[in-house]
Amino acid sequence: MEPHALRLVARKVYNEMDDVKHILSGTIDTISPESLLMWDINSMVGKIMEERAPVLSEILKSAAQSDRASRENSVKDISTTCQVIVTQLAKARSNRALYFAAPFALFLWTNGASRQTIEALAKCGLSISFTSLLKLLNKLASRCLDQAAQITRFPHILCYDNINISTSIFVEQRIGAPAKVQSGTFLIVYELSNTNPQHLCLGPMLQHANQATDLTFNGDVRPTNDQVRAFYGQLRIHIIAVLLDVCTSFNGPLGYQDRSDPLLKHEERHKPPKGYKTKQFPLRTSTIDESSISGNIAVINDVYINQVKMTHEQLLDRAIPSINDQSTNARIRGAKLGFGLFHLCMNLIWALLHVHRGSISEPGSLSYFFALLDRSRLGSEHPDYHTLLSTLMQILDGIVLNAWKAECGHSSLSTLAASNPTPTELCNIADKILHNHVTPPHDLPKGKNNDPPTVDVAQRNLQILTRDLLVVHEVICATSDGDFGRIKDMLGYLTMIFRGAGSNNYCAEILHFIYNLKRVWTPEFA
Repeated sequence: MEPHALRLVARKVYNEMDDVKHILSGTIDTISPESLLMWDINSMVGKIMEERAPVLSEILKSAAQSDRASRENSVKDISTTCQVIVTQLAKARSNRALYFAAPFALFLWTNGASRQTIEALAKCGLSISFTSLLKLLNKLASRCLDQAAQITRFPHILCYDNINISTSIFVEQRIGAPAKVQSGTFLIVYELSNTNPQHLCLGPMLQHANQATDLTFNGDVRPTNDQVRAFYGQLRIHIIAVLLDVCTSFNGPLGYQDRSDPLLKHEERHKPPKGYKTKQFPLRTSTIDESSISGNIAVINDVYINQVKMTHEQLLDRAIPSINDQSTNARIRGAKLGFGLFHLCMNLIWALLHVHRGSISEPGSLSYFFALLDRSRLGSEHPDYHTLLSTLMQILDGIVLNAWKAECGHSSLSTLAASNPTPTELCNIADKILHNHVTPPHDLPKGKNNDPPTVDVAQRNLQILTRDLLVVHEVICATSDGDFGRIKDMLGYLTMIFRGAGSNNYCAEILHFIYNLKRVWTPEFA
């Protein structure tokens, strides 16, 4: 009976794989950016196996795990393994069964796999060949460019930055030798949804620019009462969040029971709808160097004239927002600019490092805290951004926790947690911390008999450092939440911080943005 059963099962599997092969078949031309965004092997192939190949599915499951593992192992999941094997078998039966091979080849390429690795996996049926991969990349690039060209006919944002690609680890010493590093420009177009094209006309903005007056500190730069109130409330939430997130007495298995209370949430100032994601469309990376004024002109000309095929007449009366780093913005002053928040935060922490570095012998200085934390690679003028930011946030957490110990009115933070404070009580203590530990006194206390003012220098430096680190924390959180209204509330503070730190370029950049926001741009555009 066994030979007959074997032939019966073999014929059954043969017929099942014929159906699977037809379903998974396709060509490189059928693969589009939209299909890749929807691609999911578990849902697609899993459903096919259940409906069209139940016998093969049972055979693979039996071969992949033992009966004991099937009953008891709740960690290991063999479904993906079996589904990949089915796609391999389909690829072996038909070279057009590309449902898994093509996306997996793109994954290998984007993660830097070598040509030999991709060719070896192609022989195993897991990938397409390297030659086919290059064809697929060209077709996908053309389709992405077509999508971007359609978006540029409507309101959009253009962003770009320099890119440096290493071409070889060896240096060829000959005439006409290729450069070791190829410099260029990487560009992305972002769609502006729910925007009236009439609000992006240049005419009204040019009229405003001709009639604009100078900025004043009291009227334009200094935060308004509403902005001060909102910013103060955001800092209060950060102070409480440090306690609830870092203190072990509050972040136990159950956590703080009133964490969802509205009093403990950030006030939304100008936040996109929940779940909203800005659609992005990459353009072709060019070899144009954007590190000069002529280079920026060439980049913009390449984008709109060469790549998306627009005419000068179509661009004549259109305002195109552009969000870039400070050096790029300085070279394209004619565009409708906004500063990049990542570059803003990076330059902000470097500026604060310059102001608060001090020395190891000065308590409250950053060098003092770096020594305590054994961070030895932060001594340069521009250290690694992520390492510096992580260290600064760790310092902020420690300072704030120490302030909670001093102001909570209990012998320890665990005792405070045991008392189960209400959100209102936490807010009141946070207000004390902001007043006593974050706000340096405006008027220094005078000594007796008209002596020079007496001041605890270490405490005052620590108050200023805590205030500045809270500003950094708010910039990061507001950016992460996508609430640009909170960034707008801080523009005056950021201007003063950069000016005080000697970062005149970024101070001028923010002032230029405020000038456009309040003097040049129409209210709808702003």
